[in-house]
Amino acid sequence: MRTSKVGVVFFVLCFLGGYVCAGIVAEVSCRTEGGTRADENRTDGSKLSVRASSNGGKSWIKFNIGALDVGSLETATLIVSLHEGKDGSQRFDVSYVNDDYRVNQDWTEGNITWNNAPGNDPASLGLLDPTKTTFLTTVEFTDGFAGDSFDIDVLAALQNDTDGIVQFVLHNSPNLLNFSTHDHDIEAQQPVINFTERPRGARNPIPAHRANTLPTSLSALSWTNPDPNIPGTAIVCDVYFGLDPNRLQMDKVTLDADAASVDLSAANFPSFVPLMNRTTYYWIVDCYDPSLGAPPADLIPGSTWNFYTNNNDAPFADAGPDQVAWLGMGGTPGQEVILLEGITSDDGLPNPPGAYTVQWTQVANGAPSVTISPDNTETTSVTITARGTYEFMLTADDSEWQTSDTVQIIVGDTPCDASHMSTGTPYNAADQNRDCIVDLEDFVALIVVNWLNCTDVLTHCGN
Repeated sequence: MRTSKVGVVFFVLCFLGGYVCAGIVAEVSCRTEGGTRADENRTDGSKLSVRASSNGGKSWIKFNIGALDVGSLETATLIVSLHEGKDGSQRFDVSYVNDDYRVNQDWTEGNITWNNAPGNDPASLGLLDPTKTTFLTTVEFTDGFAGDSFDIDVLAALQNDTDGIVQFVLHNSPNLLNFSTHDHDIEAQQPVINFTERPRGARNPIPAHRANTLPTSLSALSWTNPDPNIPGTAIVCDVYFGLDPNRLQMDKVTLDADAASVDLSAANFPSFVPLMNRTTYYWIVDCYDPSLGAPPADLIPGSTWNFYTNNNDAPFADAGPDQVAWLGMGGTPGQEVILLEGITSDDGLPNPPGAYTVQWTQVANGAPSVTISPDNTETTSVTITARGTYEFMLTADDSEWQTSDTVQIIVGDTPCDASHMSTGTPYNAADQNRDCIVDLEDFVALIVVNWLNCTDVLTHCGN
């Protein structure tokens, strides 16, 4: 998956629903090269080279994660960026150096080589020593551009770390790929690990934080309690609920030990249940862990979560199955009438205003423009007079929510043409006239352009 990122040394990206999101830029990185240069340091140039041919190229990236509590990590993603574009189908492997292998762990960009790089198999152009490294994934892409970034899940590598040093290796690419280094001039292209940490208190709220399409019939709230400081200790929660994120303005209920859900009932929250439509509600789960000490040391304050009630469901829209046709298929040469048969539905809300419309539009994708008539009904038609791949969008709108779906229409000049357009398969090399059958006509077409041409430059074939 390609992504964009912001590269910084160590920074907080977000604090959402209690989850801390942050990132760490690589401490050091460097390429290595085998063959005649196996003992040379290749720190020259702001790039990390990867290639399993020629002399071979592998690149190491090292992170110092000593400040992280790896046990609290929810996600961890290594992001690397292309230093240069690369056309065609490409791939490379990503591995990490095992935590218990610490030979030359203190390498710098000025002294690492092919022969001393941690976990390398110097005898292999693309592979590493499997007893010293762990394979993570193969990344594949097509037609990469300089700056394109790739996400690699490295949570396992960080969870296995015990010394604060994590080392990754980019290797085993059939073609030469160059990635950006930790000191690349463009900060956003430097290798980075983005991560999220679980909150210390209650987490995983249901409904999710900032959910905005919840019905007023919502019956309960639930969450995951924090792990107690001493295993086996019972966690007790206070749940606050109301229209204001201030605990003093909210109703509170104290739950039984280890309970992780509460009914949205008038008995629990008399000031705010039943729920009102189109309203934002706030809730907080404060937890108490007696193994942390006597009050107030036992308190683990909760995050403030919220949700919005809206009884109106978004409309349903289905533009129908993709179609393949050809000009003249219906009997009229040079054109074809295509039926667009969509399906939509709605719950009749909101009311008022209760306005509900459907709309067909053509998606601009380079195909010739056509007229949709009528364009405000589920079933309509278009008359197509030119070869191409057309795309049409059906949108259902209830005056508050919109739902859209698209349908693709492939129209060829002939059935043979349409067939190959839809499948993308190349024509048989012997099918000279591209009519999807190899016959004498193709033989004639193959030889007619050279019929009786003489290639004898000495006698000119007796003429």
